[in-house]
Amino acid sequence: MSSTALVIIGLVLAVLVLVLFTVKLKIHPFFALIATSATFAIVSGMNMEDMLSAFTSGMGGTIADIGLVIALGTVTGTLLEKSGAAETMAKTILKITGKKHAALGLAITGYFVSIPVFCDSAFVLLSPIARRLSKDTKISMTTMAISLAMGLHATHMFVPPTPGPLAVAGILNADLGMVILFGALVSIPVMLVGYFASLAAGKRYYYIPQDDEEETPDENAKQPGALAAFLPILVPILLMLLKTIGDMIGGEGIILSILNVIGTPAVALLVGLLIAAYTYHTIHPEDKLAWSFDGLVADSLKTAGQIVLIVGAGGAFGGVLKASAMQSVLTNAFSGLTIGILAPFLIGFIF
Repeated sequence: MSSTALVIIGLVLAVLVLVLFTVKLKIHPFFALIATSATFAIVSGMNMEDMLSAFTSGMGGTIADIGLVIALGTVTGTLLEKSGAAETMAKTILKITGKKHAALGLAITGYFVSIPVFCDSAFVLLSPIARRLSKDTKISMTTMAISLAMGLHATHMFVPPTPGPLAVAGILNADLGMVILFGALVSIPVMLVGYFASLAAGKRYYYIPQDDEEETPDENAKQPGALAAFLPILVPILLMLLKTIGDMIGGEGIILSILNVIGTPAVALLVGLLIAAYTYHTIHPEDKLAWSFDGLVADSLKTAGQIVLIVGAGGAFGGVLKASAMQSVLTNAFSGLTIGILAPFLIGFIF
């Protein structure tokens, strides 16, 4: 059997293993992704030493890129939820969109936020609002999550100054203004398709986030105002936006150097976390153990640890795919086809 056929069969079997392990056998995604990577490597005939090297480097690189962002964002989300800030933000959004169109409002929010901000950082920042909206409107969390993700990804993939489209514009020597304009226009139907798909998925996989059993909602409980609630999200977004503008302007100077540091996603999210911590303290001054090993921060870090490992294992699988013969297989397969502009879309979809 040819190497091309083995790579294709290996990829198909790897995806089937991932679905079987996670959906049918309920195995933790971290171990399912390890099995997925091993399945692809064995079937495609990949050298085991190369596979292990690609797996570890892919996992390490992914965790290095996003691990700190996930940890900081998860803690911030917990603080926003426990202080009542997420509920305040949800109520503010619902006043604008109404309960019926809450998911669309979330998608539109993601559409604009992801233009200056990396979509992974933005997803972590906005997920507490999605969770709160799902609870308040009884719209499936599946719908909220997909709407938010597609709103974020639409502009992240099409509109500079995010790195992907910006790099493509540079490689093709395209007019940056035109790329931004048409990217923004194309992103609108992409976002809407994602929104309508989320409605269908939400009906099939209906799930509403549940409060902890020991918690009983208190309608008279003190909650932060709208400004205090949104600041932990708006400030990091503003800092990352300023860094993006500074990068586009270029040059040197102490102000640009400062913006380059504080606008880094991890630093910007840390600033947001500190603001969220202050808001939480003003609402719950009696909680002296919040930052201790047994407090709510420690509980949120346990959740963050699992997410980091799963994302890292996903990056490891991606590293194995990149280190395999798949790139040359795709190049050879598409070089003889006359499908025009569909070729890059199909290659991107497969990877």
